[in-house]
Amino acid sequence: MKPYRQHSEEFKRNLIHQIDSGEISKTAASRDHKIAISLIDRWRKQIHEGTLKHIPTVKERQLEKELDKYKRKVGELTLEVDLLKKLKEYSLSLRRSNGYVVTGRNTDQSRKDVK
Repeated sequence: MKPYRQHSEEFKRNLIHQIDSGEISKTAASRDHKIAISLIDRWRKQIHEGTLKHIPTVKERQLEKELDKYKRKVGELTLEVDLLKKLKEYSLSLRRSNGYVVTGRNTDQSRKDVK
């Protein structure tokens, strides 16, 4: 049994372009690349109809997974940086104030000591 071969979209488009332009015949392309004429006909039909799909290779799928992992990591780090900036601003605002928190409940208590 022959091993399953995958051809890139670029290879398919180049081969069909060569056949359509007359550089090479369908039978010569079939013989040179060891591809069935019916497969060449299918590729030609798909290209002309615009239905030729790009099937990612194993390496492309692996790179996409790695890219997704890095995107998640960048998102996490961005959130951490934003949180640290907010904490820094908050701590600076606490240092600028005298440290007392005045709310509606304890304003009466702070007025008792004042005469």
